[in-house]
Amino acid sequence: ATSWLQANWMFFSWAFALFGFGALAARFHSHGPRWFGWLAVAMYCLHQSEEHAYDVRGWRYAFVPAMNQGFGSTLFGAACNGGDVNCPLDPKLTLWVNTVAIWGGFGGCMIAATIDADRFLFASTLNWGTAVVNGFGGHLLQVVLSGSYNPGSVQSAVMVPLGLYIIFHSQRPKLCLVYGLVFHILAFGVGINLVLRAGFPETPTTIAMNLLASLVLPLAISALYARHPPSHYSDMKLVKKVSKQWKEDLTVLG
Repeated sequence: ATSWLQANWMFFSWAFALFGFGALAARFHSHGPRWFGWLAVAMYCLHQSEEHAYDVRGWRYAFVPAMNQGFGSTLFGAACNGGDVNCPLDPKLTLWVNTVAIWGGFGGCMIAATIDADRFLFASTLNWGTAVVNGFGGHLLQVVLSGSYNPGSVQSAVMVPLGLYIIFHSQRPKLCLVYGLVFHILAFGVGINLVLRAGFPETPTTIAMNLLASLVLPLAISALYARHPPSHYSDMKLVKKVSKQWKEDLTVLG
């Protein structure tokens, strides 16, 4: 059975978005990198509202069935055993992906950036990479390919160009977009396949993969970015350096 939280979490996102936009409007006169970081949180909460609360047609919880019958069946059809209507996304997985990645990940990055801006402020721009990749690949591209509306695409038509503007005014635009792609590979590609194909428990696996992709990884990249200014490393060199450092850490732990 679907729990109350699984059915209603998105209305908290709606409230977070409204409160966030109000607070940001009141502080627009002093907007800067941290302001734009919190804007990513508010924008993505609004995105969740169109996807999972009510879309522009007034349909309730429309994204999950649309995903499972469309793009999701293309990506995970072999693992879904004959087109299960709750595969690859079900209410429980959808709850944890959205709350952990956005409330915990985006919000956690901004709390870290508030505490230590020198080390973690760049994570706020990396969050825009996630938003842009999701909005473009998961929504706007699907509209072009299918010729029809999907829940979240109207908000994405605003979020994607705004995110691109913010990203390309940062010092590492390519890194932001690469990170956005890596986030989706880890949180969705790896996370969902671990559950569907390898039989890992759904809740702890989804929480762990989304915390890794949305909080641990962007904070690690941001901390490394702070140690190596743009004049010393190109975007792709920094990506390779992060990958090498993670391999060395895993070797030591092993």
